[in-house]
Amino acid sequence: MLLRRADFLSLAYMVGYPALIGWQWVNGVEWYLYLVVLVMSVGLSVVQHNHTHLRMWSSKPLNRITDLWLSILQATPSFVFFPSHISNHHRYKHGPEDETRTYRFGGHHNNIIGYLLHPLQALYVLPNTLITYARKRANTRDYWPLVELGLIAVVSVVLAWMDAWLWLTLVLVPQMHGLHWLLGANYLQHAGAEPGTGPDAATDGRLAFSRNFTGWVNLVWFNIGYHTAHHENGRTHWSDLPTHHKEYVERVPGHLMEHSLSWYMIRVLIFGKIKTKVRVAETR
Repeated sequence: MLLRRADFLSLAYMVGYPALIGWQWVNGVEWYLYLVVLVMSVGLSVVQHNHTHLRMWSSKPLNRITDLWLSILQATPSFVFFPSHISNHHRYKHGPEDETRTYRFGGHHNNIIGYLLHPLQALYVLPNTLITYARKRANTRDYWPLVELGLIAVVSVVLAWMDAWLWLTLVLVPQMHGLHWLLGANYLQHAGAEPGTGPDAATDGRLAFSRNFTGWVNLVWFNIGYHTAHHENGRTHWSDLPTHHKEYVERVPGHLMEHSLSWYMIRVLIFGKIKTKVRVAETR
């Protein structure tokens, strides 16, 4: 019933992450295991994102169970991706109607302050959209968003009651770490890019609304770096994105092609060294 064999890796994250937390809850926190948990918390945010775009299972009940499990693990209800990410961000591609456009507050920028503020700005902007969406579904007697929110609250309260310090250290901090990267990734992928023009965001044949990272980040975080290919093929499985990336690479301006995410963050966000804005075709 698993539609793609590659999603055994997704399942490994979904099982391994709580297993590592549970082991440390019982046996004590180990710094090297904690680092793995933090890396996996980001990976799970990508798994949740991917599962919203393209379901893992041929069975609707299993897909619903997966939504619940990811919601509990991440303390982020899966339903939020539908109104804010798929219906808005993917439609408007960093354009003026994109609610999470990086230039919404303070104009165009690409620096460490903007990166740190962007998740907070998103959390300020999105609740109204999410509440409206949940109300519309409730009006049709679909209370699934409330189920996800309720289970997150119940699990969090129970774990905090069992041991508040362990819950804070092993559960809440990794969840907030994953949420930060989930929201902050939008800044890394779009700050400094050209605003999209809606459903067809190409300008003179270019695809200039998104930055791509082609290095190791894709090995541990499910090809999340191939962002232009993902935008252009929202329902394509994550394992196929490298192939699609090759189809678009000639149309992406050179300053939006990066190899190392870590080096990009150091070079651009901290030291402000940005690549010259030239088209890929003009550099070859």
